Amino acid sequence: MVKSRAACFEGPRKVSLREIELEPREDQVLVKTFQASICGTDKLYYGGEVPKEVGLPICPWGHEGGGVVVEVGSKVREFTEGDIVMSFGPGTFADYFLSTVPYGCIKAPEGVDVEVACLGEPLACAVHAAKIASKNVCVGDSVAVVGVGFAGQIILQGLRRGGADLLFAIDKVDFKLDFAKKFGADVTLNVERDNVVKEILDLTDGRGVDLVVEASGSGDGLNLASDIVRHNGTIVIYSHYMKPFLANLYRWHEDALNIVHACLMHHTKEEMVVWAREAFRLVKKNIFNVKPLITKRYSLSEISDAFEDEILNRNSIKTAIVP
Repeated sequence: MVKSRAACFEGPRKVSLREIELEPREDQVLVKTFQASICGTDKLYYGGEVPKEVGLPICPWGHEGGGVVVEVGSKVREFTEGDIVMSFGPGTFADYFLSTVPYGCIKAPEGVDVEVACLGEPLACAVHAAKIASKNVCVGDSVAVVGVGFAGQIILQGLRRGGADLLFAIDKVDFKLDFAKKFGADVTLNVERDNVVKEILDLTDGRGVDLVVEASGSGDGLNLASDIVRHNGTIVIYSHYMKPFLANLYRWHEDALNIVHACLMHHTKEEMVVWAREAFRLVKKNIFNVKPLITKRYSLSEISDAFEDEILNRNSIKTAIVP
């Protein structure tokens, strides 16, 4: 048994650190955290968008991260002490966390940087979406990504390699758009400054884009996607929406839009493992450039400051939390 500090989400704008005791069951491993990271969903919760189905407090909190196995349950055969693993959560905002075998974590493959390995969960989700989106892209297609946070940046890289001819990146934050430009966007548009619909219609001869990936996490983002996609075009929905909103389903019906859902987390545990391994395979092939997307780092004791900074300062792609 070990004692560990663990972050607990008490409610909007309130995170506390508590001391907890952890001891692995026979089917669990105990992991010493190397790095955790803040998910877009975590930010929405912290900012007040907590679905009514979610009970509070959430303790221990956090689901992205990884570390080193330090203790193995009596019936575990897949792991040994010293293995570097990535987690599918929960409880990674902590000094230590428990993972249940076989689907709670997987070994990080040789040749993958440990900081990147600790991003295995969000990376798997984004790579899954990138490959689904790319399957819907044809030669000469124009494509847009709405929301270029961590997932949007990975999806954009995949679409660039997957054959998009004209690639738009759309966001509210120039910092993120600058990254998107480096990773292959042909045109970057800021919704708080640019007339996005007009710009896209002008650059696509009035048609709209053939495919748009919605990764902003907002109803406004999905409605913008509906405004810029062409007749019979495709909207790939990556976002996990926290609250109800109005959407223009009339356009979806009248223009016979193809709506594709690409959220891996709500499939099966088996698929999560498969896609994490696929994500690591593609990272090793240099298809995706991940490490530069870690743009801020905080210690666990600074986790409240980290979340406040996520709300008040939008110049971030992925924020890491280290013990």
